[in-house]
Amino acid sequence: MSANAVKKRMNRLVENNTIHSYAVYLSHTMANLRSYMAIIETEGTHHEKAMVEQIVKNHHVFSVGLVSDSACIVFAQYDRSIKPQVFDEFLSEIDGVKDLEIHTERTFDGVRVEFSPLQLRVLSHLVEDARMPVRTIAKKTNLTPRRIRRILKQLIECGALMFVARCNLNVGAGITYYAQINWNSDKADSNQVTKWLDKEFPGKYYDSHFSASAPMMLSVFVLEHLRDAEVLSQQICLNPVIESVRTLIPFPARKNVRLQTVMLEELLKTYQR
Repeated sequence: MSANAVKKRMNRLVENNTIHSYAVYLSHTMANLRSYMAIIETEGTHHEKAMVEQIVKNHHVFSVGLVSDSACIVFAQYDRSIKPQVFDEFLSEIDGVKDLEIHTERTFDGVRVEFSPLQLRVLSHLVEDARMPVRTIAKKTNLTPRRIRRILKQLIECGALMFVARCNLNVGAGITYYAQINWNSDKADSNQVTKWLDKEFPGKYYDSHFSASAPMMLSVFVLEHLRDAEVLSQQICLNPVIESVRTLIPFPARKNVRLQTVMLEELLKTYQR
């Protein structure tokens, strides 16, 4: 696919609001962060929404949402110097939590670099608008477009940043569905399972969150009908390397700003001083 075709497709996704925004974060190594995902078994009472509100008050948590089966999924980030038990203890003390499993999430760690003043000047505008045109950045920074392109190339390739498109998978008739998949690590690795999902469920399989400590993945699918979720889970179970699949239908999640974003903004404030 040509660069122009990719650009047109991305523009269509923006126009129909599938991609609702773009963002730039510090890599985990640059921010010295570790990411976690937790699957909470709740008591299944009407106090679950209050539990979510209590969890989201923790600034380390960047997403928390109820799912079907009286469960809740939480994503959080902590400084690497903080022991994982701190997150475990925080969730265990929340009213309504009956049981929980916490996984360190496998992430793109990246590298640590020292940004130059010119790179920080350009980066400050990308934080404002990650799709800001080269000519606009050039005008704001009093640099030539050619120099801006060179700096952008450096920022993209340095490994210290993550450039992401934020998607709304529920646009139109699509329904988001999580499958908590456990597989036999003696028979396959995560790459093999992912390739199989890509091949078997084209147009349905979207992405996965991988545990760094166990053969478990929380996979995201987009389906046309809610009734398709259980059927798809049964199809996944037919693969002999899969040990179990749990169907989880998510409800709207509560969000906080990622610490990777907060720390990047703090870095830029220090530069601007």
